[in-house]
Amino acid sequence: MDERHRYPSIILFGMPGSGKGTQGAVLGQLPDLVHLSMGDLFRKVPRTGQFGREIERYTSRGLMVPDDLTERIFERHLNILEMQELLLPEQHTLVLGGLPRSYDQARRLDSFIDVIQIFHLKIDNMNRAMERLRARALRENRLDDMSEEVIQRKVRTYHEETAKTLDYYPRELIFDVDADRRMIDVLCDIANRLAAIKRP
Repeated sequence: MDERHRYPSIILFGMPGSGKGTQGAVLGQLPDLVHLSMGDLFRKVPRTGQFGREIERYTSRGLMVPDDLTERIFERHLNILEMQELLLPEQHTLVLGGLPRSYDQARRLDSFIDVIQIFHLKIDNMNRAMERLRARALRENRLDDMSEEVIQRKVRTYHEETAKTLDYYPRELIFDVDADRRMIDVLCDIANRLAAIKRP
C-alpha cells in the first residue's frame, strides 16, 4: 500500500467474546465507515492456498497469527477494497476488530492507519465471556472456537499478550465501555462517543 495515505481508524479492542464483531458489523453499515475484522478475513482465506495453510497452523490451536502474515493479509485486503472503490482515501474511516493484537504490531501498523479512537470493550465476568464464545462457535460454525482448550488458550493469550497493546496508544484515545450489557446499550455508548469526536 502507498504510504502517502493513512486511513483514519477506530479500533474495537477487547478480549474474545467482548462483542467486537457485533459492534463492528453495525458500525460498518454507516456510509463513511468500513468495518474490517481480521478474524473474519482469516476465516475467509481459502485453506487450500499458501496464506490459508499458514493461518490454519495457528488458528486451529488458538494461537495468534504472526504479525508479518497478518500485515500482509491486511495490506492485500486494503488494496482489493481500494481497487473495487469500496474504500476511498479522504472519504472512509476504518473500523478495525482484532487488529492490532500486539504492541509491536501497533507500532508497525502506523504506516497504514491513523488511530482516532479506541473503544475498549471490557468484560470482567470470565464465565460470561466464555459462554459467549461457545454460543458464537455454534451459531457461526466457527470450528476454531469449538474446542474448550482453544477457547481457554485464546483468553489466556489475550491477557498475557494482546492486552498490552493498549500501552502503545495515548490514554486519551482509549474509551472504556462496559461490554457486559445488552448489545444496544454498548452501541449507544459507542455512538454517543463517536458523535462527540466527529470532525466537522
